[in-house]
Amino acid sequence: MKDSALIQGVKRILIVRNDGIGDVLNSTPAISALRDAYRDAHISVVVKPPGAEVLVLNPHIDEILIYDRDDLHRNLKSRWRFFRQLRTESYDMIVVLRNSSQNNFMAYASGARYRVGRRSERKRFNSTLTHAVTSRDPKGTKHEIDRNMDIVHLVGVKDGSRELVLCLSEEERAWAQDVVRENTPQRASAATENRVPMLVGVHPGGSSFDKLWPAENFASIADRLIQDFSAKIMIFSGYGEDNLVRSIQESMTHSPILATGLQLRQFAALVAECSLFLCNDSGPMHIAAALKVPTVAIFGPTDHVRWKPRNENAVVVRRDMDCWPCSAHKCKRAFECTKLLPVKDVWNAIINVSSI
Repeated sequence: MKDSALIQGVKRILIVRNDGIGDVLNSTPAISALRDAYRDAHISVVVKPPGAEVLVLNPHIDEILIYDRDDLHRNLKSRWRFFRQLRTESYDMIVVLRNSSQNNFMAYASGARYRVGRRSERKRFNSTLTHAVTSRDPKGTKHEIDRNMDIVHLVGVKDGSRELVLCLSEEERAWAQDVVRENTPQRASAATENRVPMLVGVHPGGSSFDKLWPAENFASIADRLIQDFSAKIMIFSGYGEDNLVRSIQESMTHSPILATGLQLRQFAALVAECSLFLCNDSGPMHIAAALKVPTVAIFGPTDHVRWKPRNENAVVVRRDMDCWPCSAHKCKRAFECTKLLPVKDVWNAIINVSSI
């Protein structure tokens, strides 16, 4: 494809990515590339509240706007008020990274001259985009970072780093270090040095049932890490996951550290202190990737090519099935890809990716 040229006179850019944490994080390379290309532009980003949390301190963003259909903008009047507010901001360009009918309409309603996104026959108002990617990218062919890059390439943005951007403050890191020290007392090593035991973060949750590896398998891995390597296990609980974490705790022989009731940035700061992070395909997986924490990610029916953690110290563990690619929510095989993934496969991945 012939390289597109930068658009002259662009002073205000709005990026729309109002979906999940992982989606937002996998958009940060495209945001960084936009900043490199349009250095003097004011760049705003529309996200949901959790997305705003992961973009705090991002040096490539000037302003974060919240659009929340589940709360602040759950009725038509509040949504229309938000759209009118966007119009008063006089954006020159809107980049829609989340492909949806409403976001296409948001771009059109803003009055921006340049409206950039992905054209899909299943989404309304896609004809209002002035610059659009038309490729469909079937499952198993392209990572989400590259899909986002395809969109910004339309307006002259060159390829840049594929690294995710998640910035923590010194205060947040210090808080996490204090929590870890309180829960992992030092021990004397053979070399008479005091060392903190290896901290392994475990997040057993996910956005849907089909992504969840069985709780007893997480318990088995955690116990073995404690038994074989004297590791400290910190199990993270997200919203609605307390029962899941309790089930793992009750299945374990040894006692883990439970990290519950955390704000998102507290969670991220604690993950940054881990020597290893074990998880299902989830938003927290992408947080660990952004923080360059060695990660073992368990995938079921999700497109692992599109959503794998972009971190050279991360590995995906999955059970290859003849029915993939699939539509997970119509599974006729009881989610065998996730539920029957052997513990030994995950253990071998941990040994290979970590320094234990």
